[in-house]
Amino acid sequence: MVEEFYGKISRSGSNLSDSLEDKLTGDFFGTLRYMDFCDGLQPILCGALRKSEKQQAESQAAIQLIENVNCTNIKDEEHIKFWPKHDLGELDVLLEFDNCYIGIEVKFQSGLSSDDQLIREANILCDLPKEKKKILLFIAKHESCISVYRKYKKDISKQGVHFVFASWEDILQSMKDILHGGKRSKYTFGQKLMICDLVRLLTRKGFDTFLSMTNGISDKLGQLIEKEEYFMEDRKNNKDYATNYKNAAFVVFMTYKNVEKLLKEIESKSKECGYVFIKWYEEKCAGIVDDIWLTFSKEANTGSGDTSLYAVNIFLTNTNEEHPSNPIFRVLRYISPNAISKKLTRENLADAFDDPANTERNACDIVVDEIAMTLHQRDINNPKDYAGLQRCYYVDLPLMSISNDDIVHIFHIFDELSKQSDIAYSQQATNEE
Repeated sequence: MVEEFYGKISRSGSNLSDSLEDKLTGDFFGTLRYMDFCDGLQPILCGALRKSEKQQAESQAAIQLIENVNCTNIKDEEHIKFWPKHDLGELDVLLEFDNCYIGIEVKFQSGLSSDDQLIREANILCDLPKEKKKILLFIAKHESCISVYRKYKKDISKQGVHFVFASWEDILQSMKDILHGGKRSKYTFGQKLMICDLVRLLTRKGFDTFLSMTNGISDKLGQLIEKEEYFMEDRKNNKDYATNYKNAAFVVFMTYKNVEKLLKEIESKSKECGYVFIKWYEEKCAGIVDDIWLTFSKEANTGSGDTSLYAVNIFLTNTNEEHPSNPIFRVLRYISPNAISKKLTRENLADAFDDPANTERNACDIVVDEIAMTLHQRDINNPKDYAGLQRCYYVDLPLMSISNDDIVHIFHIFDELSKQSDIAYSQQATNEE
């Protein structure tokens, strides 16, 4: 609503669209101005900043300033200003408190208007009374936040301004944490409704995407979960196994949800990285998905018959095992002397890999994106049994450590596996004989 009476939407609505940044700014901050700061923006922003604090040096100082704000009322223009004018330009939102100013720049689908836009906005903050600390908060999609922060953090910090970012994805998750967390009971029905509406808005805008395998699972919750006796009551030790089981079930639910988001992001990123997505395969055990495969071909080879097939395999766990295995994230390249059929099944790929008759070669070290990892090789002794597949190169990564930043890294591993030539393999086999 505020975007309309600040003139950001034309009277005819001719500039109104789903991607309009001023509309998103007005909807989000215009809604939260009707909640006390300590109930709305403060926990939402601090929660979002904490989710990415390892990636930004200034976050701890900014969080401390925001947490120490005394003013709770941001309903009037004394404490919140939308698109305030200045000779150097305009911030999207300016928050004024007793201890600090927070200038906010919002982006959605467009980039910065100029190379010096954030530098000028930092200068706008520096023009404000000197006795208060200054925070320049950049809000955009996760990938844009990372690249912009790395580019501008030094120059803006030199001006004495705390430059931090909060991605829309982290803001969305921060609001979900509030709705599902233990402090939910302190909110009124109206407050919950406002946060729920904003969650629905940001979800519709496409911000409910993969960030990390631990997103939505707090460290504290993970520590509370015990591995055994979920269903048993131990009155002597006074343990609440019902709560323990509920926490464990929530972690499992969030893990599966994050896996689904991860696979969608990998599929979405493939074309940009030069690979063509082929198929998504799933295997269920007792109704639970435990083995998932995505297959790809290399874009440059699709017209001539590709003798390589690239795959991502996530093996969660086998519920029938007495000692369930740790989740595995496997990046593979299968090769064949002939063009590989795009109709290969999950069973073809899994059986060719798991067959104990197939030979595991000596592992060696490789470096991808300055990260050392172990390259494995596996011979497939009976290619006819496995649709002509003859050999497999692969790298194993810990699933629970995967984050959004690792997705492009996966395709770089594909590139590295492509360098493992048949000639080099033949020479190694000869030497071993």
